[in-house]
This record gives sequence, structure tokens and C-alpha cells, in this order.
Amino acid sequence: MHLKTTLSVLAIAAVATMAQDKAYSGAELYTLDEFTYGKYEARMKMAAASGTVSSMFLYQNGSEIADGRPWVEVDIEVLGKNPSSFQSNIITGKAGAQKTSEKHHAVNPAADQAFHTYGLEWTPNYVRWTVDGVEVRKTEGGQVNDLKGTQGLRFNLWSSESAAWVGQFDESKLPLFQFINWVKAYKYTPGQGPNGSDFTLDWSDNFENFDGSRWGKGDWTFEGNRVDLTDKNIYSRNGMLILALTRKGQENFNGQVPQDAAGDAEFNGQGQNPQSSSSEQFNPPSSSSQENNPFVSSSSSADPTSILPTRVKLQNKEIRGTVNAKGARVNPNNKANYQVDFNF
Repeated sequence: MHLKTTLSVLAIAAVATMAQDKAYSGAELYTLDEFTYGKYEARMKMAAASGTVSSMFLYQNGSEIADGRPWVEVDIEVLGKNPSSFQSNIITGKAGAQKTSEKHHAVNPAADQAFHTYGLEWTPNYVRWTVDGVEVRKTEGGQVNDLKGTQGLRFNLWSSESAAWVGQFDESKLPLFQFINWVKAYKYTPGQGPNGSDFTLDWSDNFENFDGSRWGKGDWTFEGNRVDLTDKNIYSRNGMLILALTRKGQENFNGQVPQDAAGDAEFNGQGQNPQSSSSEQFNPPSSSSQENNPFVSSSSSADPTSILPTRVKLQNKEIRGTVNAKGARVNPNNKANYQVDFNF
């Protein structure tokens, strides 16, 4: 069993509070609704600098609560120290006993140098990751069987304090921006989609305007994150959704929005992108999470307790109420139920 690094995509925090007046500001965008199965595509140019995480992921709100409920999550993460690849992952189990399956996949041109179309397919039988319509990973059975219930679609940009995972933070690279040209969400309709496919378009958003009935903006932080997530670092400009990572007090975007003519054409059904249901397999140079994850030793599968024998505890700061790692307010009297123990 491989343990995902200390604190990824907001998912491994115990109890979080709202803004803690940290020195830096990041961003998280999330759908207000959750879904059971489907396909999700996003056309993005990711942010990348050592010490940062730029992501797209599916997550079941409340997974981090340590009351026996299941953990349900599927990830795409660009780790700032190596934007020429992204990390895929499934997280199941439960808080304090997570099961993970990280793999790394080449992206060319690098994720921070060009727009790519990233895809996640979640069905009862498999989870599939694609880049520009080409399959880079498909997982069947195993953890897939434990992805029960619903998940929401999320994007975030933040900075982990784990230099071993994402690299040493370099604040001279700020500000950083993750650009999302568009998002498409498909319902899982086996055999009933176009040309007998298994997915039917449910909704799409090219961010000509920000749709507050569909999207929420994160306003919280969590242990191991050096930034406060704030709605001030999410903008809709010139048909592009922008997530920013900045110094505190400098939440702004004064740059030029990059152009993505190929992505615009793809959104309108005019692109030359391969079919996203293609079974063509792309073999990256290395897909071994054991080789790429500094928290996994050669013996970690046999002895998972050697990975991270620490207990995460939040700084006890009450600011505008107590919330969990995904921003939902919780009863302060039940804080003990929200602690995540990594001694497993």
C-alpha cells in the first residue's frame, strides 16, 4: 500500500479553519453538486513552480471525517517540481487508513507551457485518465469498487510544505496562475451516448461569465498548506477561468490571458483531438509511484507504518467558525471526530 504524500488536494487535513492569515493566498474551485459516475474534461494550462500543486480532482465531501465513512477521491495533480508530468491517484479506505495508488505520466509540452485537455472517466467498473484524448491510465476493479456514492469536481492551486513531495518553495516565482479554458461534464449512460458510447454531455462551461449557481469558491485552509484559499484568487477573464497563487494582499491578475485557439475549436466540436473514448494506450517513461514518490520506500508496501508515523493536528484558531478540510462547517464540540491519524 502506498501512502499519498502528506497533504494533497485538501484531502488529508483533519480539521481546518477559515483563513488563518498566512503569508500566501491560493484558490479552489468546486462544483456545488456532486455526481455518481460520469466523464469530466477540462482544457487547462497548469501552474507550476517548485513547492506548488495545480490540480483537477473528484472528491466526496466529508471523506476526511474520521467516523468510519469511506474516503472517495480521484486525482490529477501537477507537482511544481516536475511539470513535465502529472500524478494520477485513487484514494479509498477511510480517514486514518487511506489506500492510494499514485502513478506518474508524461505531459508534452509540459503542463505549464501549453494547454492540454485532461479527462477523468468514472464508471462502476473502471477509472480512466486521458490527456488530449489519449488514455494514459485505466484502473479496473480493486479500488474502483470502493468508489461509492457521489463526488464533486474540483480544481485547486496551493503550496504544500512538504518539499520532499513538491520541491522547495520558491516565492520569487509568484504570482502563479492556472488557466481553465473550459469544462465539460458527461453523464454515465451505457450504450446510449453518441454513436453508442457510454457518456452523454450533461453540461459545459467556457467561463464567459462565472456561474455562481454551478461553482463555489473555497475560503479555508488546512494543515501542511502554506496558503489560505480565498475567493479573491479566482477570476473569470476573457473567457478563461483563472486560479491564482499570490502573496497575501496581492490577490490580483494584471497579466495577459493566454490564447487557446485549438481548445476553443475543441469546445465547439471542431478540434482535431483524438476521440476521448479512444482505447489507444500511451506509455509514459515511468508510471511507478514507488520510483517517483519520495514518501514510499522499497519496503513501504510491507510496512506501511514506516511511511508517515505522525498525527496531523490543526493549529487551534477559531476564525469565522470551524470547518472541515473541504470547507463545510462542523460542530466545534465534535472536533475529535475530524482528526486524521496517519499511524496505520
